[in-house]
Amino acid sequence: MRTVFFSCLLAALAAPALADPAGTSPNASTFTFSASGTCLASPAGFNAKLEPVNTGVAWTTSFTSNGSVDDHGAATEVGQSVDTASFGVGPRMHSPAAHAYNGTFTVSISETADNEAVFRAGAANGTFTAGPFAGRSFSLTGFELKRLVRHDGTDVYGGASPVTQTVSLAGGAKFERVCALTLSIFPRR
Repeated sequence: MRTVFFSCLLAALAAPALADPAGTSPNASTFTFSASGTCLASPAGFNAKLEPVNTGVAWTTSFTSNGSVDDHGAATEVGQSVDTASFGVGPRMHSPAAHAYNGTFTVSISETADNEAVFRAGAANGTFTAGPFAGRSFSLTGFELKRLVRHDGTDVYGGASPVTQTVSLAGGAKFERVCALTLSIFPRR
């Protein structure tokens, strides 16, 4: 059996719509974003230590993407990813590959009274535009990131712990992935 994988930002990854501090009505604004990350994928899932259940079919993916969010929180992105071959014990079930993709999702940012911002990306849907899966659609579950730093109008988001997602390919294939993600948002001027 050959296991296939791709990376999507959100990433895969995703970008949030800006909002006012908690307790006030949202004040969405448009912005652009860039994201990058590395994911460990496993069709058999992960144990409590975030180790692949079957390392012989696990692989890594690195990706980068760019996109924009409108004033309603609708995000669009384009990205690229590179998969390694599967590794670990047992036969290799996943070959290396490079992909290009585009995707859409919804996002929001909420800010607490302590000025801590939380970025929430909803489920993403997309299509591979180049690579071995060109023309094939995919979806992945949403995630949350916290603002790490704000400097000169740019907010950088990441996670204190890895982000876990479920990826579904058209045709029924599914797998889990654990990702380290970084997202920078830039207000439009």
